[in-house]
Amino acid sequence: MNTTKRVIITGGPGTGKSTIIDLMEEKGYSCHREVSRDVIKEQLAKGSDQLPWDNVSGFSNLVFDGQTSQYRSATEGQINFYDRGIIDVIAYLKKDNLPADALEDLAKHYPYHSKVFLTPPWEEIYAMDEERREDFATMNLIHQQLIDVYTSFGYEVIEVPKSASHDRVQFILAHLGIE
Repeated sequence: MNTTKRVIITGGPGTGKSTIIDLMEEKGYSCHREVSRDVIKEQLAKGSDQLPWDNVSGFSNLVFDGQTSQYRSATEGQINFYDRGIIDVIAYLKKDNLPADALEDLAKHYPYHSKVFLTPPWEEIYAMDEERREDFATMNLIHQQLIDVYTSFGYEVIEVPKSASHDRVQFILAHLGIE
């Protein structure tokens, strides 16, 4: 029996996902960083237009490839936490009314744990930067699209409370029956 668990922590940009991942890693869990930020940095360095604000489809394909590779690199027999999952790419495409059918079909081959943890929009901690250019209104659209798409894939979406980062980690672990 394969006891590998792949747990997604998702949410709009700037909602505290990476901080939660950092804390999970400190606790000794296998963690996988957000792919899209790395893709943005790489594409900016290349002077490419494969960016979420220039070419959403091209960017999405690069992120999808990175996330499927990340999925396959899970530490076997352990709980793996992911800063976003493959399905996030689909939610972002749908937010922009772009076709996602091919990626939806492919995503079905990469199942995650049935519970997905969603960090809600939190204006007090949100900050824009070179890779994060979405305004708060756009973040709210992304939030709703993530709920809709993950739910359509049959996942139970659990909203993580707006609280201290360590409390958020404990909330997630408790919902997974850990600690």
